[in-house]
Amino acid sequence: MLIWLFGRKNYTLLNSRFFSSSSLRIGNVAKKIPESSTPWLIAHGFQKGHSPTIINHLKWLLQKDVSRQDVFLVGTPGPLARRIAMSYCEIAAREVEHLVISRDTTESDIKQRKEIKAGSSHYTPGPAVRAAVEGRVLLIEGIERAEQNLLPILNNLLENREMHLEDGRFLVAPSRYDSLHQTGPDLLRVHDDFWVIALGLPVPPFKGHTLDPPLRSRFQARIIDDLPFMEQKSAFLEVWIVTIKCRH
Repeated sequence: MLIWLFGRKNYTLLNSRFFSSSSLRIGNVAKKIPESSTPWLIAHGFQKGHSPTIINHLKWLLQKDVSRQDVFLVGTPGPLARRIAMSYCEIAAREVEHLVISRDTTESDIKQRKEIKAGSSHYTPGPAVRAAVEGRVLLIEGIERAEQNLLPILNNLLENREMHLEDGRFLVAPSRYDSLHQTGPDLLRVHDDFWVIALGLPVPPFKGHTLDPPLRSRFQARIIDDLPFMEQKSAFLEVWIVTIKCRH
């Protein structure tokens, strides 16, 4: 059990990596954590030296995870937003599928890629499909670089939890799938725990494409500013002390 005390605030994080049925609590927000069947997909090594500012971000992410609202972390260039997202996935024992968007990203990179193995072709699911079916976190990095042809795919996945796949199958939202009287192998149920965290830069002043209003409205956004000077100083001193101890 890890407990952080900052002033009058008491943040308790119960590491699920060592418990089969544990819970995560930050302030007055709590969530049950089920046991992971693929623990190697859980982030590791990010929950070190959390400052009060980062813990406030983690609490906000926990609130959105509980309410099942997709989030968009907007910040300046650097690893801070990614570190916060991965830190939350680690303490919450959430499996992560990572999707990096670039100008060369195509539909097959998101949906399915056709590959040849042992002389025959087959479709390999992309990170978005794996995350949706298995109930993982889809971490989309660089969403401001997404070309216009990718926006309808992402918007349909965020709003309706639906996606048409190249092999003829179709992702269906859990509520709609459960209401069907008859299903077949062509329909895939999106997991209830499927969640999207998007990372991006504000456009302008940075280069990229502005998000369409329909896609932008699917997210709960939060600005990730640089840490205050004293928190950065404390983090630097922690690393410096550990380095000195390792040398001696």
